[in-house]
Amino acid sequence: MEELVEEEIDRQTRNFKPETAKALNRIDVVSYALNRLPPLYASSQEGVYRQKQRGLQQFGQRLRAAVHQSLKVVAQQPTRVTTPLLPQEEVEAEMQIARMALEELADSMADLDLEG
Repeated sequence: MEELVEEEIDRQTRNFKPETAKALNRIDVVSYALNRLPPLYASSQEGVYRQKQRGLQQFGQRLRAAVHQSLKVVAQQPTRVTTPLLPQEEVEAEMQIARMALEELADSMADLDLEG
């Protein structure tokens, strides 16, 4: 469904002024629309093709309406300051760095003579 939403956003924003299209937070538009549509998962290239066809046939009108509504809502929101989600690899790397820092701190604390 993500690909279908992305393609529909491209279709619906094709005639937007460049500055209008650039000002939209595309991730918010995609997320808003996807939260109003059923998920269509696939585990193979063939499955992706079948699910895309199903999405267009069964949910085409709903998809267009969800993207249209999403564009309206996101365009009306003032610019928000948010923290974007990090890719899982970056989260794991940050966690590893934090673990190493905590271990170093624990080792340093163990070496201190706090009693005297």
